[in-house]
Amino acid sequence: MAAEKTKQSQSVQITRVTLLAREEKTLPIGQPPTPNRDIGFASVFLRLENPLEANYQVTIQNIKIINVSNGRSQHFSYSPQKITMRPLENSEQAFHLTNKTGYVGTDKVKAVVTYQIGERVNAMTSAPVEVERN
Repeated sequence: MAAEKTKQSQSVQITRVTLLAREEKTLPIGQPPTPNRDIGFASVFLRLENPLEANYQVTIQNIKIINVSNGRSQHFSYSPQKITMRPLENSEQAFHLTNKTGYVGTDKVKAVVTYQIGERVNAMTSAPVEVERN
């Protein structure tokens, strides 16, 4: 049993998910009004670790931005992406999501990342954060 636990703890994994959320309803100074500009921004940072001596592929299947209080999803879209982890590699990946509507509500939000490594599908959640509003 101890060997199995060691093997599980030494697999490719996402160790941290960090979210930065902001909404820019007011135009930046000097910018002409643009009718269809992005207002909502979500930057999701993933910390990945591969302690093994082989290449592994990680598929980020989905990233959702969720209201903490009611569990409702914000209007951001994401397309699956594959990341190849080299042997013994630690990596930080950034995903930038935008929308034209901003954030619904005034609650804190969190990122929920669904990913696949081999046959395993897992989800990891960021800490709740306040939306920075301008």
